[in-house]
Amino acid sequence: MAAKTRSDIIGDIEDYIAKNGGNFAEWYVGVTGNPKHTLFTRHALKPKGDAWISRLAKDEYEAHEVGEYFRTIRHTRGSAADPGASDIYVYGYKLKSHTKP
Repeated sequence: MAAKTRSDIIGDIEDYIAKNGGNFAEWYVGVTGNPKHTLFTRHALKPKGDAWISRLAKDEYEAHEVGEYFRTIRHTRGSAADPGASDIYVYGYKLKSHTKP
């Protein structure tokens, strides 16, 4: 997966949310170094049936900026923690009763 720019990642996630529910308050957007582990282990998504997306950013700072955009401007759920050096993926998923934010 090739790294994308901040604006490309925002556009991809906004488009995905629009196609899968559209209400930003029903989504969680965060940053991680391992999106599949984070989504399926930490957040308890189901491999089939749950809506999720991940994108590779150029670095942890751009990933964090995208996460902050969604948390503060689009009002998704998410963590305000400082990025770690390996947190170069931005991910999002639709909240459901079985997921763990």
